[in-house]
Amino acid sequence: MKRIIETVLSIEELEEIKEKVRVDVEIILVGRREGKIPLNVILIKGSDEEVRKFLERLKLARAGG
Repeated sequence: MKRIIETVLSIEELEEIKEKVRVDVEIILVGRREGKIPLNVILIKGSDEEVRKFLERLKLARAGG
């Protein structure tokens, strides 16, 4: 599965979350979108289950959980 997300988080922060969750996904910086809030465009690659697990943990991290 491949998923593209836009986030204010850096690659380093995403890698930290990946290691905490212990998932086998690849995180690639595709580009950057400038605006009032600059966003990193990130490609996440891995199995369906691993990508879903990572994205769920990312949602919790952004919500303060």
